Amino acid sequence: MFAEPLIDDESSSLLLTLTSSFGEAGSRALARALGDWGFHPGIVGFGGHGSTRRARVLGRVIMERSQDQRSWLAQRRGWRQFFDAQVPRQPVLVTVGRQRRIAFADRGGYVDLTLSDHGLGAGWHSAWMQVLHESDVRALGLHEGDSLSSTAPALQGRGRGGFSQGRIRAGRPVSVALRIIGEDEAFGVVSDIDDTVMVTMLPRLFAAAKHSFVDRVSSREAVPGMSEFLTRAAGVKGALPGLHAPVIYLSTGAWNVVPALRDFLNRLGYPLGGFLMTDFGPSNTGWFRSGPEHKRRELRRLARMFPTVKWLLVGDDGQRDPEIYAEFARSFPANVAGIAIRSLSEIEQFMSHGTFEALVPDALWTVPQSIPVWFGSDGESLLRGFDEGGIRSARRSPSRSER
Repeated sequence: MFAEPLIDDESSSLLLTLTSSFGEAGSRALARALGDWGFHPGIVGFGGHGSTRRARVLGRVIMERSQDQRSWLAQRRGWRQFFDAQVPRQPVLVTVGRQRRIAFADRGGYVDLTLSDHGLGAGWHSAWMQVLHESDVRALGLHEGDSLSSTAPALQGRGRGGFSQGRIRAGRPVSVALRIIGEDEAFGVVSDIDDTVMVTMLPRLFAAAKHSFVDRVSSREAVPGMSEFLTRAAGVKGALPGLHAPVIYLSTGAWNVVPALRDFLNRLGYPLGGFLMTDFGPSNTGWFRSGPEHKRRELRRLARMFPTVKWLLVGDDGQRDPEIYAEFARSFPANVAGIAIRSLSEIEQFMSHGTFEALVPDALWTVPQSIPVWFGSDGESLLRGFDEGGIRSARRSPSRSER
């Protein structure tokens, strides 16, 4: 059992550590105040993925008033997604197959738990997360990683000192979609979101503000043909019968928008997949988190967890995707099936980073020759390249006429 932070803080700064500590204290105070107003801690399940040996489950503890609070998220104005009241250090019970373990949320309310020996086979499953009453967990002396067994109406805890019998009050279980990748599965898809599947033109200030803080999530525009491309890609190349290949949506966007993104992708026919997002707040090492480092870290983690899986990496050339994917392909060539890059138009390039050219146009020339690389202005052209094996347009950057 591994409890891993969603954000790695490898070295600390005293000022930033103090800022984070004050932020955590403020979150605790807000949670207590909301509790007096009828709110209670609840779970937002982000999803999970894993092998037949171990599985990673992700979620967040926030204050909520009702069980159905987030069902209308897709109809909210964008800015309202970013105002969740997280609950730091909240104990949570995570159930994956035959494993039931206690985890504690981090200072941002995030839960990121990896469990071994869960006993689940390949395919989609439901993991479960539920909030535990903090005082009950403390009274029984339970710690991170301790197991619980149900002896209704009580929960029996097995901690470091043996069994602790007693009642632990718990919130309602929340289902979390979990994709277990079987040992016979050798292909998967990793896709960026912003300007790859969804038109956002990030991170230019006015466009970002419009999409993130004004537009309704449900009204955002999909990149033409991308749902067909990702569905076709996930439907071939070694998928199990009746089950498409695993799909991971890897983005520098905030975790807060996952429920809305899930609704957006489902409504437009994108393949079901897991999410690996990030957080905008300060860490021990910086006032803003590094989006490229987040992507690099998560790709390396996928390579370690699934050493025999080759990933089709899908992104766009408006930011650092080509550079990040090329680095990963050089370091883990056995884990890359191909690289498909959406070429943004000149207007999209300018809105994305202030110039009319791709940010890192030559990055993909360093990809090993055995890995196909291809470009396209939309999903239809990327699908044609995929059907042709990505060979025809490999080894070169697109010209303006191809964008």
